[in-house]
Amino acid sequence: MNNVIIVIPARYGSTRFPGKPLAELQGKPIIQWVYEACKKANCGEVIIATEDERITSAAASFGAKAVMTSADCQSGTDRIYQATKGLGADYVINVQGDEPFVQPETIKAVVELVKNDDKTDISTACMPVTDADIINNPNHVKAVLAKDMRALYFSRSPIPYKREKTPESEKAPYYLHCGIYGYKIKALEQFVKLPVSPLENLEKLEQLRALEAGMTIKSALINKAGPAIDTPADLERAKEFAKNL
Repeated sequence: MNNVIIVIPARYGSTRFPGKPLAELQGKPIIQWVYEACKKANCGEVIIATEDERITSAAASFGAKAVMTSADCQSGTDRIYQATKGLGADYVINVQGDEPFVQPETIKAVVELVKNDDKTDISTACMPVTDADIINNPNHVKAVLAKDMRALYFSRSPIPYKREKTPESEKAPYYLHCGIYGYKIKALEQFVKLPVSPLENLEKLEQLRALEAGMTIKSALINKAGPAIDTPADLERAKEFAKNL
């Protein structure tokens, strides 16, 4: 039936930024920005998955459906699996709740990739970047992609390392990984049963668990993305970015 459910995991108890989903940005909570982008994509039902009733109450205030999930979920992926278990989805899209500027076109591209590519277990999105501040910031995850857009690796480090400084190497972009995933339901079910992997534990990046298990992640290339919000300082940068929208 090709049933798509978009889930926004929104954890109130963030270590680096408690209450982040409800932090205000241009008069709206961050989670509302994400929800409205998902609705505009028009790809399927949109659900907010949280462990805190303050977020379900906020969701109700702007007309969103929210479901309570366990506070013991170890990751956003565990949370989206719990929220969609038994709903009969063929594809589950994870749009992270700290990406207020995610574009509806990006969501559509991730949905189409996972639906139409038989070899893709998980789809995602990346954007070419040349900004050194982004490249060298460990909060901004970089991806190495093969010619067929298959992800070879993700890292907080600036990869690939440019050993020789030449005009060609200087022009070669890095790929910024954006906080969105599309799962075939069997891939999601496989992923949540896997133990935390060694590389995942080192980098604190759960997508490495999938790569280490031999799963295929492919990326859609996008050319527009705003700042994600990991810390209160990121929120201040997001406020400046939003002024120019």
